[in-house]
Amino acid sequence: MTQHSKNQLPATSMTRRHWLGGLAMLSAALGLSASLSACGWRIRGKIELPYKKILISGTLTPELKNMMVMVLNVNDIQVVEAAKESDLVLEIMSEQNAKQVLAYNTAGQITSYRIISRIVFRTFDPVTGIEIMPESDIYQMRDLEFNQSNIQAFDQQVNDYVANMRTDIVVQLMRRLASIKKLPTESSSGSSIIPPVANPTPPAK
Repeated sequence: MTQHSKNQLPATSMTRRHWLGGLAMLSAALGLSASLSACGWRIRGKIELPYKKILISGTLTPELKNMMVMVLNVNDIQVVEAAKESDLVLEIMSEQNAKQVLAYNTAGQITSYRIISRIVFRTFDPVTGIEIMPESDIYQMRDLEFNQSNIQAFDQQVNDYVANMRTDIVVQLMRRLASIKKLPTESSSGSSIIPPVANPTPPAK
């Protein structure tokens, strides 16, 4: 199921305060309390995930992976490097950051763009390969005014908006992971849930 949001933001320079504000929003959306300081920030609180060791694989930028690792680690969830060490594999099948022309003026010049960030992901059991959460996507959109005379500032604004949308995507991803139900491995009696193979019927004489 696709989730998205569309926000019309003013074309002003993003400052360090906006960046820190985005991190605070991440913490709040996860039900965590954040303490920001000049030296950085700290998250307190917990998110409940049914898995304690997760392998992050696939195609993703270092910025996205670093943010995911940070949020998982502060919640006592270990990010491992090998499937055999993990309880769950989170595969980022694709990560896309793009911009589309949104509007032109009467002279045919571009006046605004739509910035889009999107990830496609799935999760599966590292031992059996059974898919736990099927292929899903999360994406965010922002609209940004464009001034031909200040292209350098525009490029910086695009980078800042992408970083902000990445934060929102991680928030939604953590919510999705928290909704996962762990695959049972044993029945309530302690025996394997895999049904026994029936004894073969002897051939008729």
